[in-house]
Amino acid sequence: MYKKINLLGIVCLCWLSFAQAQTENSPYSRYGLGDVVPGQNILSRGMGGVSAAYYDFNTVNFINPASYGRLQATTLDLGVELTNRTLKANNPPRKFSSYSPNISYVQLAFPLKKNGGWGVNLGLRPITRINYKIGQAERLYLGVPGDTFDVSTLYEGNGGTYEAHIGTGFAITKDLTVGINFGYLFGTKDYSTRKAIIDTLAYYYKSNHERKTSYGGVLLNAGIQYTAKLNKKNWLRFGAYGNLQHTIKGKRDYTAETFEYNSNSGAPDTIDVAYRETGVRGDIIYPSSFGAGVIFDRLGKFQIGVDYAQQRWGDYKFFGEKDDVQNNWQMKIGGQLTPSGGKTYWNFVSYRTGFSFGKDYIQVDQELPIWTISIGAGFPMRKPAYTNQFSVINTVFEFGRRGDNKSLVRESFFRVGIGLSLSDIWFQKYKYD
Repeated sequence: MYKKINLLGIVCLCWLSFAQAQTENSPYSRYGLGDVVPGQNILSRGMGGVSAAYYDFNTVNFINPASYGRLQATTLDLGVELTNRTLKANNPPRKFSSYSPNISYVQLAFPLKKNGGWGVNLGLRPITRINYKIGQAERLYLGVPGDTFDVSTLYEGNGGTYEAHIGTGFAITKDLTVGINFGYLFGTKDYSTRKAIIDTLAYYYKSNHERKTSYGGVLLNAGIQYTAKLNKKNWLRFGAYGNLQHTIKGKRDYTAETFEYNSNSGAPDTIDVAYRETGVRGDIIYPSSFGAGVIFDRLGKFQIGVDYAQQRWGDYKFFGEKDDVQNNWQMKIGGQLTPSGGKTYWNFVSYRTGFSFGKDYIQVDQELPIWTISIGAGFPMRKPAYTNQFSVINTVFEFGRRGDNKSLVRESFFRVGIGLSLSDIWFQKYKYD
């Protein structure tokens, strides 16, 4: 069975690596810094996103850097996912579906002390994603009866935000750990509006108004975890994390031009530049955030936890301008069960489920409720006996929705995620050669 699970991991990763994706289209990614992607690792997402108080000895919980203080093995954690998104609008009735494979995170963590107590993590992960393409057709009147022309407008956006970080966590006492992530936040926003006048008597060049922005800056977040022993088998874990408001530096280019689509590639070819402005500097106000949670741990059997998280997107500004965003919050509830005690492989599998709900940070016409249901499992890849390796394939299946029947556009999504956690004890001095 272990050999089969090992092969399953390789096949799934190769499939996701070579999957051909359709273009993802999310109109709400036009606002703020784009759609916020799930921030937790695949293990925590299987528990509904519960992560503030979670730790184990060979898992990289990069949401709360205090967990690094519990590391006892060098761990490479890689997460990938496939997302299917369906958009529905009521006026007029429309429906659009797409799928997209993405890398969720890459993390490398290792302990700096034997038997734990101090650890370091290096990582890279996406924070937001921008991808939308919306067409609009309208008829304009010039004031003279019968004198009209049709205009076709294409709104398109691409980009996203990423974080590269190095973090450390250490134990102050046996039950208390603290940690901090030093991150560099960087990304791009490329928004364009292309217009074409459709007239049977005359021909007009198409116009394009485009803004390209790149930005980057330092981001710090810290965390704390405390474990309280209730009795010999039962524990309570507490955790909290957050970051203060940061100012990120940006540089923007603006272009107004006429163009035509290339007959071979379909890409726009510039005909004439009417106006161009490059290297305009500005600031992006990145909001503060806070999260806290508690987990009841029946040692070696099951865990049940609750998290609450919020982010003050109402303070967000992009080059001094506000956007259609607001403060958001999310409640997460989930658990994990590991039967243990048996002789079959399935007794060593960890089974997870969870639920989250809250308010999205984007507010165009009204608030957008959002909820997600998840189930997941952790499959050991090999027996731990007589080896220092503790490798696991973590999986998650998530279904959720953003918006409701009152929203201009409501989204439903389904995600399949796979996390490959490869742990080993490095720098060990052998007693026998």
